[in-house]
Amino acid sequence: PIPVGIDVQVESIDSISEVDMDFTMTLYLRHYWKDERLSFRSNKNKSMTFDGRLIKKIWVPDVFFVHSKRSFIHDTTVENIMLRVYPDGNVLFSLRITVSAMCFMDFSRFPLDTQNCSLELESCK
Repeated sequence: PIPVGIDVQVESIDSISEVDMDFTMTLYLRHYWKDERLSFRSNKNKSMTFDGRLIKKIWVPDVFFVHSKRSFIHDTTVENIMLRVYPDGNVLFSLRITVSAMCFMDFSRFPLDTQNCSLELESCK
């Protein structure tokens, strides 16, 4: 197994719908791991940065959003994907994603209610 770190930076909460019981947010999803097969010798470069084309050729974590209704990776003007590889094989993989996910809301105490919507991530393996 390869330990993978993940962090999320929320760019915006775009909508919350009490009718559809969902919410939509735009975020940066970053993955960190070490793959020694990608290490390289360098005296000049502290890291090398690639676009989304290399992602199709290497192993990346298979993370998905639980209870997602729809999501997409931004692609204006190009896919908003970045891969940075460091000489020791450490990898940073970043995506800009908009995701809509279910949020079960209980309005039985309205207008004195509080709603909690969470975005859960899991791995297939």
